[in-house]
Amino acid sequence: MKFNDLFAGMLFLAVAAAVAFAARSLPNPSEQPLGPSAFPLILSGLLGLCAAILAVNGARATPRGPLFALADWARNGGTLLRLLLVPAAVVFYILCADPLGFLLTAALILAVLFLAGSVRPLHAFALACIAALVIHSLFYLGLGVQLPWGPLEPFRW
Repeated sequence: MKFNDLFAGMLFLAVAAAVAFAARSLPNPSEQPLGPSAFPLILSGLLGLCAAILAVNGARATPRGPLFALADWARNGGTLLRLLLVPAAVVFYILCADPLGFLLTAALILAVLFLAGSVRPLHAFALACIAALVIHSLFYLGLGVQLPWGPLEPFRW
């Protein structure tokens, strides 16, 4: 999909306003001048400035093109299916991480995404298993994040 810069600028301006509104309500228990809302407010201000510049440039270019147009890839059903696999993978992880455990869930998600990306099946499953083990090791052993084990609980290390 292709959006005119006016549309994108207005969208990012709305996001900047929402972030600023949410950041202003963050509590400041220590009553310091730069509390927890300072960094989000600065970022939302910078995003708002960039969004305004983008919107102005888009408004100048509006007579030359449409506000919204589908790109060639967006007209292809297979490409859209692969695109929708990513949010589907997130939902699958949310629903299945506890019952299946991180290792099995991550390996299944990665294998499906690799296969959708035209990776050969043997390579897809091998890479998915290796990547899931590496990610698990980084988070579990390296950072101390307690990831769910699911049915692999007896093999916990």
